[in-house]
Amino acid sequence: MKRLCLILILALFSYIGLLGNVRVLSIGISEYPESSGWNKLNAHNDVLLIKAVFPSAISLEDNQATLYGIKDLLSNLSNTAAKGDTIIIHFSGHGQQILTSTSNDEIDGVDEAIIPYNAGKRKTTSYMGENHLTDNSFGIAIDRFRRTVGPNGLVIAVIDACHSDSMDKTADDDKEIYRGTDEIFGAENLPDEKIDSLREAYHNQDSSALATLPDMSNVIYISACRSDQRNYEVVEDGKGYGSLTYYFSEAYRRVGLLDMMEFLTTIYSGMENDKTLQFHGQVPSIRNTIGWEAPVKIIPLEPQPQSPSTTPEGNRITLWIWSLIVLIPLIIVISLWITKKR
Repeated sequence: MKRLCLILILALFSYIGLLGNVRVLSIGISEYPESSGWNKLNAHNDVLLIKAVFPSAISLEDNQATLYGIKDLLSNLSNTAAKGDTIIIHFSGHGQQILTSTSNDEIDGVDEAIIPYNAGKRKTTSYMGENHLTDNSFGIAIDRFRRTVGPNGLVIAVIDACHSDSMDKTADDDKEIYRGTDEIFGAENLPDEKIDSLREAYHNQDSSALATLPDMSNVIYISACRSDQRNYEVVEDGKGYGSLTYYFSEAYRRVGLLDMMEFLTTIYSGMENDKTLQFHGQVPSIRNTIGWEAPVKIIPLEPQPQSPSTTPEGNRITLWIWSLIVLIPLIIVISLWITKKR
């Protein structure tokens, strides 16, 4: 019996060792400087949610979450990570699209960017976009983590921000809180027709391939919305939360990380069925190298409208009509016969 217990304990520790450590970095920016042009968010609530499910998570908030602060913490975390670790990078804040510096950089002519504390909303003579953290720069940092933790590790990027679209009202006119803007950084002086052409050319990168190399771990990018959508906050018990952070935390509480396919499906389904997100047509984007695909939603066929003759009421009316058609001539014939007899 003791030997069996020892074997089970050793097996458990071996399994835990295979999982490696789960290292979490949560970045949340609720209050940007007034001069930046960005509206206030409830990102602090998101950081609290992450720390509730991952108590050892490292957090970086508000004025500490500058571009330098974020890059420095990413670098430190990469230096301390080990082979086989699971790395979760969580960002909760604003997102924006920014004109690319080269025409071949993006098919749609814009980069997606997350907005650090010291990044402005508009291009000015004193700010040229140097503090925007573009998807290219962020991707380089993620690939570094993938090499650090190796093929037995896992890297998860949770981006609770949004990129611009051209359909919703501005933050000043909208009571709901969303995380981004319809303004393209660097396009302030472009003519309207050029901006319209950029918007028409928005290229959704949700299905673009991710690198898979022998020395790199699998990676999962979980974005709160597609690159052409806004990310709306959800309200639970009177508190606002980033939609992705809320359902990411709920999924972790319900199913954990051991079954990653079920975990991702739980996040996706939670957001897909949220009434606020349904109203805005917002769906999460989950790009990954583990083979997960969004579940196909089966839409039940609407019942075809029945013609009046196929409904119960219609059947009764049809019966009466045919009865009258048969009875009236019969009554006429009988009446004539009776009259003739007299």
